[in-house]
Amino acid sequence: MKRSLTIFAEMSFFEFSRHLTGKAKTEILSQDPDYMLNVNETEYIEHLISTFTLDPIRFNVADVTADTCEQMIPAERFPHFGHRVTAGQSYSKQVFRFYVPFTGTEDLLGCNPSTFLRSTFQAEVASETVSFELVDYAGDGAQVKVEKENRLKALEVNANYLAEDVRKFNASLRLEAQTTFQARKAEILRQRKVAASVGVPIRTANSIPGTFAVPTTVRRKISPRPQASTGSFIPEPSIDETVYQEILQVIQDTGRVFERLPSTYADKDEESLRDHLILQLEPRFEGSTTGETFNKSGKTDILMRYENKNVFVAECKFWKGQKAHLEAIDQILSYLTWRDSKAALVYFMQSKEMTEPLKAVQAHTSEHPCFVASRDKKEESWFNYEFHLPGDNGRAVRLAILCFHLPPTHVRKA
Repeated sequence: MKRSLTIFAEMSFFEFSRHLTGKAKTEILSQDPDYMLNVNETEYIEHLISTFTLDPIRFNVADVTADTCEQMIPAERFPHFGHRVTAGQSYSKQVFRFYVPFTGTEDLLGCNPSTFLRSTFQAEVASETVSFELVDYAGDGAQVKVEKENRLKALEVNANYLAEDVRKFNASLRLEAQTTFQARKAEILRQRKVAASVGVPIRTANSIPGTFAVPTTVRRKISPRPQASTGSFIPEPSIDETVYQEILQVIQDTGRVFERLPSTYADKDEESLRDHLILQLEPRFEGSTTGETFNKSGKTDILMRYENKNVFVAECKFWKGQKAHLEAIDQILSYLTWRDSKAALVYFMQSKEMTEPLKAVQAHTSEHPCFVASRDKKEESWFNYEFHLPGDNGRAVRLAILCFHLPPTHVRKA
């Protein structure tokens, strides 16, 4: 999604980081007391750090591109000196737009670093690219080039300053999380000791597992939202986009835990890994979340149903190459019947490295006959696509593909 901002000048990094730290603390404080007492502290803190750690902004100025067009420029935008223009009139001028690729946490683009170069300007952000316009008022390409270079230098200098702020924030995050977690846990234990001393029984929440669970701030109820168009058809429910993204984030966070604890998860089979994902989803979303449930065309790994039909389906598989990948998409599409269905394909990749399998996902997904479009990539190993159901172009399917690296920790004997 494209958005406009004043580059590195929307808010101070101090304000931004304080807000982010507050969110991390709120997430800890909002957890169910029984969960806080049962969860593995080390694993929970690692999850929290992975959620709130910032990636510094880096601009790839070597790959800057540009396009140009003519635009009518109002007299009020012209420099105050050196141009004869009349107020209220517009004049045709050549306009250049420069596109600068970047990596890092996008929200940082609006942050003013603690040390900075006072050179800000309006820019647009979309698809991991910052773009800005320069008007050639004087018909002088050399002047445009100088201004372009000045802006690129300002981007790099301020990004470097901001990277130091980000480094300090990331370094402080663990201590902040540990301190808040331990203080909250100690307070819960204190309250329970007081309750016990006056004879008040403590009821535990049996629905919250004692092992690690990916936390959310609230137990969300899935409320399918009817959709209608101007055409003649019966409105059908769908999972709200916000809820869909939360489901995917739970899967993503849980998969990251798999990767960080290879001795625990790497040698498990598909069914065991699937069961761990369900363990994280069931306590957080009200609805039918089941494993290996038979439905329209067979059985699937994880699904959520509404009025006996599937509104969300997820398949969990070990990566086995291009042919199996397209067959997996066939399989997941066969489970869906409603418009605006949402789905996920979760891959566990057992190769030594992820580069080639991830390239294969990107290269071959579009070969499927029901492929419609590629949406913005969430992370390096999290892809978002749109498909249509077989034989019905009017029924759209949102499909997220999430990939996790789980190479075996030992070689199994035949």
